[in-house]
Amino acid sequence: GAASSLDSYDALLDDKDRKELLSTIREEAERLSRFVANLLDMTRLEAGALTPARQLCDLGEIAGSALARAAVILRHHHVSLKVAPDLPLVPLDDVLVEQALFNILDNAAKYTPEGSMVMIEIARKGGSIRLRLTDEGPGLPADNPERVFDKFTRIQFSDRQRPGTGLGLAIAKGFVETAGGSITAENRPDRTGAVFTISFPIVAEVSG
Repeated sequence: GAASSLDSYDALLDDKDRKELLSTIREEAERLSRFVANLLDMTRLEAGALTPARQLCDLGEIAGSALARAAVILRHHHVSLKVAPDLPLVPLDDVLVEQALFNILDNAAKYTPEGSMVMIEIARKGGSIRLRLTDEGPGLPADNPERVFDKFTRIQFSDRQRPGTGLGLAIAKGFVETAGGSITAENRPDRTGAVFTISFPIVAEVSG
């Protein structure tokens, strides 16, 4: 509709209206691109066509890169990244993990209100590095929070239908596990909101 309006009424539009239509076209094109990418990623997962390229990586750097990619879709949210100092590198596929994080951030952008906080915390937990992504949205199904990882699952709310394919979190789980990690989903204990926890084992240091 925005493209048709721009094509048909361009001469009647002022600069502000023209920029708004162009912005709408760009955002919808980017959303469509994410839909297609999700469909292709799920096809690759189900076909077993992913071969992870694991190497020692800085999980904090990967989280920062995912947040940079998600800057536009999270522009109306407050975002926080806290990384504990002196964390060891962990073996993973950085491309898969960054995409998994982006999908979770995309989900947060869809389901949490504007002005709310999306927070990522990365710290050592026993023999693993743990990334916790917490939001201030409506939370997950109380009876089975991890149902959100099922294909085509979309949480329904009374106010409006969120756009999406219902594949983003399923792909995130598949990518994290393929990259050598684990992922869980739960509701926040302190208030409404969701918590996604991703863990990767630390490689034991070999001396001598």
